[in-house]
Amino acid sequence: MVEIDISSDLEAVTEQIQKAIAKLQDLDSKRQQLAQQIQNLNGVAMYLRGKETSDISPVENDEDTE
Repeated sequence: MVEIDISSDLEAVTEQIQKAIAKLQDLDSKRQQLAQQIQNLNGVAMYLRGKETSDISPVENDEDTE
């Protein structure tokens, strides 16, 4: 029968948990940054769409006056 070293197994599992928590925190931070970038880009896109439709002016064509 194989002996189980509970204290070393618990230590190994605890270390894996800590690594997983650190990785999760890093991924969450990156997710928040990406969400913020998306919000910023959406704001810029909305601003540009507004400018595109409100700043349309007739184009004068000098060739037609000849």
